[in-house]
Amino acid sequence: MKQSRILLEALLLFLVFFMPGYIAQDAQAPGGVTTRAMLQVIVTGIPQLLLMVYVAEVASGPPGAWGLIPFLRRDSLLVFLLVLGSFAVVAPFVVAVLAVPSPLSRSLAAGYRWSLQDASQIPVALLFGLTAGYREEFFFRSYLFGRLGQLGVPVPLAVLCTTALFTVGHVYEGPLGIAIAAALGTLYSVVYLRRPSLHVIAIAHGLYNGSVLCLGLLLPRALPAAAGIRIFIWN
Repeated sequence: MKQSRILLEALLLFLVFFMPGYIAQDAQAPGGVTTRAMLQVIVTGIPQLLLMVYVAEVASGPPGAWGLIPFLRRDSLLVFLLVLGSFAVVAPFVVAVLAVPSPLSRSLAAGYRWSLQDASQIPVALLFGLTAGYREEFFFRSYLFGRLGQLGVPVPLAVLCTTALFTVGHVYEGPLGIAIAAALGTLYSVVYLRRPSLHVIAIAHGLYNGSVLCLGLLLPRALPAAAGIRIFIWN
């Protein structure tokens, strides 16, 4: 496949499936996410994922080239450790925001926060998180790493480029959200390069998403005065 075709394909997939969300980042309404909104993401996200996979496979390469390899029993442990690792890389940023003086902490923690309205949304929230996890991880990790590799882009530069593109999609979450998105993007990239399985990073990402939403129901609406607002976020 010619390099120009690879670049065009990647650009079109991004423009069609992700650019609309990037443009509408400042249109996030305050308050908890509704069940209807989550169902809309699920209903639209699943066919978008399948179409991206179809386009990639038709253009070149078997499913294994895109991280679509069987999920092994040992991968369950890796998913569990990756979910824990996700919270581990988030923790220093949360602690840092809580530790600085209140005016600065408010500025750093400013931005949209995903949250549920009540516990009845938990089953939908988990599927919501997994849908987003698979959709994002296929494009930003499996697909882009595969295509950038075909273009001869060095791995460190590929990690930097894909993580930066992923992070820009979280600008609406403010400085803290941007930092956390960059950290998680880097983590998932490193894990995928060592174990190129889409299922591992997508399930871990989805479980992290769902866990954060569910934790929001248990944690108080306001954090200590050092932060003044909730800073747990979904990426």
